[in-house]
Amino acid sequence: MRKDIARSRIKKILFSNVSFKLELYCKNLSLKITNCSTIIFILLLLSINSFSQTKEKKDVSNYLDKTIGEEILNINNGKIHIDSYNLKNSHNYYLNKNFVNGSVFYDNQLYENIQIKYDTYKDELVKSFENNNTFGITLINEKVDYFFIEDKRFVNIDTKYKYPKTITGFFEEKYLGKNLSLYIKHIKTAKETIIETSLYTEFKEYSDYQLLYNSKFIAVNTQKEILVTFPQLKKEIKEYYKKNKILEETNPYQFKADLIKFIDSNL
Repeated sequence: MRKDIARSRIKKILFSNVSFKLELYCKNLSLKITNCSTIIFILLLLSINSFSQTKEKKDVSNYLDKTIGEEILNINNGKIHIDSYNLKNSHNYYLNKNFVNGSVFYDNQLYENIQIKYDTYKDELVKSFENNNTFGITLINEKVDYFFIEDKRFVNIDTKYKYPKTITGFFEEKYLGKNLSLYIKHIKTAKETIIETSLYTEFKEYSDYQLLYNSKFIAVNTQKEILVTFPQLKKEIKEYYKKNKILEETNPYQFKADLIKFIDSNL
């Protein structure tokens, strides 16, 4: 049913838009396109903003995704990324819902000064399509080794560490020491809520702290977990918590990084 709806709308858009845009984009498009049908589908994507309803955008997006599939693999292409959420007070991205300047090491090549954003709900990195703030291209996780957003370095744990582990995906690389390394997983969960007569998606953020110690990842989200990991420093760790309560409350990321650095220096 969705495919029929999408095809119907695509045909209408095609006849009214593609003639002019095809000629223009064939001259200027810098993306690597494998066939003419892919060009047409991307041009149709640019016309989706004529649809006013989120569901309509999602129908067309799903149809295009399946049609294009995994045929497009370089940094300039990928699966179409369109947010289908009706937002009010929150969003599903790291720090900023808009694209920001960053860099990505993708498919063994470094790309600098490109517009990206990190979807922490889906754990996906999104690149702006032609510097368009509405539409993006979802990069293939397996090809992303690391990326930077606002001087924060995120690494793909799956490609960086090949040995068996219980964690997966992108982690902020917060501290690299002699014996210890601290990684932070930024996570968002979604919940649908009704406000007046409208349905919204609300996102809640939380973090998962993972310590790399002796080639093993260990959760260090609580003081208890840290004390279990380093029983020989029990007294010192408790004292550190007492002296740095304010930092723990105001900047928990930096507090945890400083704590791990302190422990590392005492091992």
